[in-house]
Amino acid sequence: MLAKVRGLMRPLFLVTILLLIGALVLAFVPIDLSKIPLIGSLFGPSQSDIEFTYWGLWEDSDVMDPLIASFVESYESANPGYNVTINYEKRSFGSLEQYKETLLTRLEQDTGPDIFRFHNSWVSDFSGEISPLPSTVLSEEDYTLRFYTPALSSAKIGTDIFAIPLEYDGLLLFYNKDLFEGVSVAETILTWEDFRREAVKRTTWEGNDAKKGKITQAGAAFGTADNISHSADVLSLLFAQSGVDLTKLGTQAAADALTFYTNFSTKDRVWDETLPFSINAFANGQAAMIIAPSWRALDIVNLNPQLDFAAVSVPQIPGAVEGGVHWATFWMEGVSADSENTEVAWQFLEFLTQDQQQQAFYNAASQTRLFGEPYAVRSLADDLSDHEILAPLFTTAANATFGKAIDFSGNGPHAAALKQAVGDVLGGDNSTDALETAQSTINQLEGITEPE
Repeated sequence: MLAKVRGLMRPLFLVTILLLIGALVLAFVPIDLSKIPLIGSLFGPSQSDIEFTYWGLWEDSDVMDPLIASFVESYESANPGYNVTINYEKRSFGSLEQYKETLLTRLEQDTGPDIFRFHNSWVSDFSGEISPLPSTVLSEEDYTLRFYTPALSSAKIGTDIFAIPLEYDGLLLFYNKDLFEGVSVAETILTWEDFRREAVKRTTWEGNDAKKGKITQAGAAFGTADNISHSADVLSLLFAQSGVDLTKLGTQAAADALTFYTNFSTKDRVWDETLPFSINAFANGQAAMIIAPSWRALDIVNLNPQLDFAAVSVPQIPGAVEGGVHWATFWMEGVSADSENTEVAWQFLEFLTQDQQQQAFYNAASQTRLFGEPYAVRSLADDLSDHEILAPLFTTAANATFGKAIDFSGNGPHAAALKQAVGDVLGGDNSTDALETAQSTINQLEGITEPE
């Protein structure tokens, strides 16, 4: 019996030694035991696949794929046993309204993308279909410090945040440098009266007849609706600067703002409905000034690469609060509430807003156009502080507001309501009546019941 016990002791001793050696090896050499054939399942989950579909609008795959690859490498390195695939698709639709309707419908039917781009004014309409941003990925405090003020005011519904911006944009005043030779526009045009004075000064008419002569050189594309890019945005900006609640247009301040806008056509005749679309007119030198978001500079350069132009912040009303009131219109990214692994999707979007990725994003897009999408993060504002187009965006972003009645945002019916008000005034109606009609249309769009 004693011999049998001694015979068992030797193999047990050897096993013990081998286990001790193995423990020492594992202490110094990390090994993913879950990947060991046959016994791996005893030590952890099998390899997990995470796959997302990402709908974008503006950027080609050549721009996005390297950023995606960088995130995948980083995530898989930090999380052994996972495979992440993000399939980026640049979507193409007949109109932004069609894209908005398709995206919302698909999300409601659980057939939409996991990650998607949408306008900052859509968040309230989409919030029921979006996964809230986990505070473990980015807290509200850090979100506020990282992004400009309009990002949080756009993305936060109740106590939750539903979107992350990869870029920022808003209205700027573009001017033709040749037509302002020797003039510091940033110092000369501070108020709307400054803007009006300079616009009249640079307008010419056939026969020098300011009352009836055809406009041959427009001082500014301002005062009409259908042939002005972002006319609804500009009118919304004037309302916001005048303290008008954009859902309550039946005030004297709103009527005064609309009258001021249309007077550029009806009284000053610096612009009228016979002139070309404002972007084309500015590009061919026929308009000295326009107001539009920064991305319109890309269109202008494509139309006329030789045009020498720059941008400054938009004018303000006299006695404006410090910093003024500005207008934001930009695009954000969201994550479908029906997507699996929503936290990983949000980690991906947060990754894209880190400084290094923002710079890579901007630089990659800049390879094929005048500039990339303006940085979404405050920390990189100084990188573009000398940029003739983008610099004013970042100095005014903290004082920007936004709304739905804006052009080229997928909110066509809302914008059309304000454009109709402009058209009504140009047709002879008074501003108060025109705005009453616009308010009724907007209420209908928003599902607001008007008092009887």
